Amino acid sequence: MMRTSSKLFLAGLAISTVLTVATPTDAADLNPAPVINDAVIRLGDLFEGTGDKAGKIIMQAPAPGETDTLNSYELDRIAKEYELDWVRPDYLKTVTVQREGMPFSLDDLHNLVLETAQQQGLNVDVEIKVYGSRRGLYLPTTAGIEDIEFERFDLNERQDRFTATILIPTGGPVPRKLNVTGSLEEVRHVPMLTRIVAPGDVITENDIVWQPFPAKRLNRNSVIDQSVLVGQTVRRPIRPGSPVRVNDLKAPVVVAKGSVVKMTITAGALTLTANGRALEDGGDGDTIRVMNTKSKQSVEAQVIRPGLVKVTSNALALAAL
Repeated sequence: MMRTSSKLFLAGLAISTVLTVATPTDAADLNPAPVINDAVIRLGDLFEGTGDKAGKIIMQAPAPGETDTLNSYELDRIAKEYELDWVRPDYLKTVTVQREGMPFSLDDLHNLVLETAQQQGLNVDVEIKVYGSRRGLYLPTTAGIEDIEFERFDLNERQDRFTATILIPTGGPVPRKLNVTGSLEEVRHVPMLTRIVAPGDVITENDIVWQPFPAKRLNRNSVIDQSVLVGQTVRRPIRPGSPVRVNDLKAPVVVAKGSVVKMTITAGALTLTANGRALEDGGDGDTIRVMNTKSKQSVEAQVIRPGLVKVTSNALALAAL
């Protein structure tokens, strides 16, 4: 009787052991909106409660900043393959896995383009424009712009255009390749106004900022020296950030048209004075027409300071006084 009982116990134990091995032991919950930060998707990204199986790699992750969708059949297959105690709800159709990424734009490549072009002989200041696909540009969160490299960079003979292939890190062994083109336009730094200067306002150094401007759009009339601006005023309002032309400038009015001035003339040891009226505006040192208010004769005179002009010393001018 004892032997029979022992045999039955051992047989029951064997059956129990077989059932235990064949039955999943991990109770798992599905993550409804997985967000990952790796080049691969692991079991623990999709399901919670997977224990020491959480680190198992189940598939390649989407590219940085992109998503991948798993349907219900794929989820069932994964749960079965890793013996998870999970039953898919009837309403569940898909799960979307999102990979984190750091967005960037082609404009962020300017420094890389400039450095590479200089290595190929570029030696002037340039404004860089990069053209190519601007959609879906992401880096892994563990990478930066400095990790982007050129697989090739071809600069034309005039050094004003280029074509290139960039290698964008993905966090995995294979980078993403992107073909781009671009232009390099030579620029010169020229003085520009920081505010709207109205006619009559005197320009000071605080009104000036140096800005890059396309070299091919500059000419002899372009102001490229700050000293030409300081102390001058404008003939018309000029927008901030716009290049200034020499003929946009004039000396500030010291003697205004129609104002009363003292006229002086020196002939040897003799100095004569008379009252006059300015017939036109004049800046410091300008020669303007002035009319003697008594004789009604007009003469040319040099502006000395506000209210004072010096008449040219000749017989006609002397007679006019």
